[in-house]
Amino acid sequence: MAKNKYEKYFVRDAVGTMPPMAVENPLNSPFVAAGPELLKAIEGAVPNFALYYAMLAGMFMEPPHMHPNDEYLMFISSDPQDMKNLGAIVEVAFGSDWEKGVFSQSALVYFPKNLPHCPNHVKKMDRPFLFGHFWPMGKTSNFIPAP
Repeated sequence: MAKNKYEKYFVRDAVGTMPPMAVENPLNSPFVAAGPELLKAIEGAVPNFALYYAMLAGMFMEPPHMHPNDEYLMFISSDPQDMKNLGAIVEVAFGSDWEKGVFSQSALVYFPKNLPHCPNHVKKMDRPFLFGHFWPMGKTSNFIPAP
């Protein structure tokens, strides 16, 4: 591919470079991710993201935790004919009282900094869906166990 003046804004070969946890989750596919080690190639870029397919129903492996920064979770339909229908029922826990939010449509879930969250539980699955997180900063050591 011929380089152009905007080539500096691309990160390529980001498959499986930054696992969200040290242990792989059998409920998920391999992932595409970019953290500080890849994004340092783009001057001024600081976000951290991972995106993979949730393949099976069950509890995500992340224990209850929080971050000193905002976090966004993405739950995206894999059906190009019906991007609204997630094809699954998902439960997400919020706050120190672990109040549950349940949804079955594609969703973006926002966690303000220092808000305890998780676990995420795929209660029912009709088909795999895309799952990802996005932190608008590049630090990787910001996973704090919830009180």
